[in-house]
Amino acid sequence: MIYIQKRRTPRNIKEKAEQIKRDKTNGYEDIKLPEDKKRLRYLFDMMPKDEIRESLYKEQHGLCAYCMRRITGDRKDTKIEHYNALVSDKDGALDFQNYFGVCYGGEKDESDELNPMESCLCCDASKSDKSITINPWNKRHMDAIGYYKHTGEIYVRDDCGLDSELVDKMQKDIDDVLHLNGEKDSSGKIMYDTRSKLVASRRRVCDSVRTQFKRWGNDEKVLTADFLMDKISKLEHMLQDDNVADEFIGVRLYMYRRKAEKLRRMEARKKMN
Repeated sequence: MIYIQKRRTPRNIKEKAEQIKRDKTNGYEDIKLPEDKKRLRYLFDMMPKDEIRESLYKEQHGLCAYCMRRITGDRKDTKIEHYNALVSDKDGALDFQNYFGVCYGGEKDESDELNPMESCLCCDASKSDKSITINPWNKRHMDAIGYYKHTGEIYVRDDCGLDSELVDKMQKDIDDVLHLNGEKDSSGKIMYDTRSKLVASRRRVCDSVRTQFKRWGNDEKVLTADFLMDKISKLEHMLQDDNVADEFIGVRLYMYRRKAEKLRRMEARKKMN
């Protein structure tokens, strides 16, 4: 997961939402939830979804808000997710500020033919109408996201100033609601991956970074904090303007930043000795 800076609602999208609300024949003012959720869904379907997807694609640099898989803004691979579920938030149903662009969570991926039941859906396909605490618009939340370098598992760090209760809630969202770590057993061990192979994909990025560190440190002998900060700057540039970022960029950024911090401490100790 990466921090997403929400942009201003595009004019056409805002005007369409207001038009739907003003039209008395739509009955927006009379909608009561959850009993009128189908009616609200019908009104949401009147929104300019192609324009919404395109705007979310640019805002999120071509990445699913939850898992960092590639989205293109096309309906074939991009869903409009209501962060606050449509069935419980009437105001958010037609509000661009409540929208994420997300992947299909494995719904369109082929299951394992040998073990068709050993995979799970993720992201919005798993979340559905559930409420979550973790929020990609919250920078403090996203600064606390980490990845285990040997497994690719995503976790919430407890050393970033968040209270323990919030850390536990965010981790529960990751594991039990969004299923970003696949399916786990009662002890917290991963039993199997998501249908879209999220854990395996993140693990490959981790392996790639570890190989880079070894090459830069042993063969090229260029692995310094300043060297990594230059790499970090180039990755961060992908998350600016309308640039399209690499899939799972958050994993690489996390590992680069942690390594740079470690090298800074080592370099400081050498200067003191």
